Amino acid sequence: MKVEVVVSFFLTIILLSTTVLAQLQYYGIDLRLDEKGKSLVKLTFTFAQPEKAFNFTILGRADDLRASSIAGLVNCSVVVYGVSYVNCDLPLTQEKRTVEMAFETEDFTKQLGKKFLFSADFSLNQKIDQFYFSLTLPEGMALSDEQRLSFSENATKVSDGRHIIVIWKLNNINDQPLVFQVLYEPVLKPSSLVWYFIGGILVISAAAFFIIKKIRKPQEVILSVLDDYERNVIKTIAQAGGEINQRKVVQQTNLSKAKVSRVVKSLEERGLIEVERLGRTNKLKLVKKKIWT
Repeated sequence: MKVEVVVSFFLTIILLSTTVLAQLQYYGIDLRLDEKGKSLVKLTFTFAQPEKAFNFTILGRADDLRASSIAGLVNCSVVVYGVSYVNCDLPLTQEKRTVEMAFETEDFTKQLGKKFLFSADFSLNQKIDQFYFSLTLPEGMALSDEQRLSFSENATKVSDGRHIIVIWKLNNINDQPLVFQVLYEPVLKPSSLVWYFIGGILVISAAAFFIIKKIRKPQEVILSVLDDYERNVIKTIAQAGGEINQRKVVQQTNLSKAKVSRVVKSLEERGLIEVERLGRTNKLKLVKKKIWT
């Protein structure tokens, strides 16, 4: 049997024998997962009595463990043999019985294809009056449809607009295992590059539409094949609302009656205007009135 296994076994026996005596009024966990699966963990312990020592295990490698209390300096040592054995000397008093700890670990999350499985054991094997656990998923991640959610009846799922947060609240725990598992995965949505591409296509399409519309505006096409006199008469009729007495065309264009008559005949032959006899003069009408308005 390897030396590490023997040491691990005896440390576990010793730690279990010491922690079972401590009773907690409150045990809180605030855990945030980053995009690579690292867990940033904050622990809060409020003891029923001002304990002098506190020991527990973390199933994984606890890096950079820090502890503090308003009661004074908290000295903690960490021994790692596959799991992390934490041994703390506490300066607690009857009025100040809370200790806060923080550590990081990469051992709580495993990637399963495109999904991630968070699995952590926070059991303390002792009586706990109130337990609170807040797990914040990385930005862009959501709970998988195949939800593997421990204590689902006590779990609440909320969002702060950027992250999904799962919260558990339990009461009156007595040697109950506190093992939590959550399966999560990336939210499927187009990347920013795709959105920029789509936006660019829409802008180009809109610009092309207005350019083509402007270039191929019917009245401009028609006017381009008319001479100056014909354009003048057409514009005069259009400005009058699409219908006008031929005598008024003569007055407004300053052209002779004979010239206006020749222009009117040409426009009628091209199908651009209709000529209706009205007494001793004519009424001129644009054939496609909408083109000129």
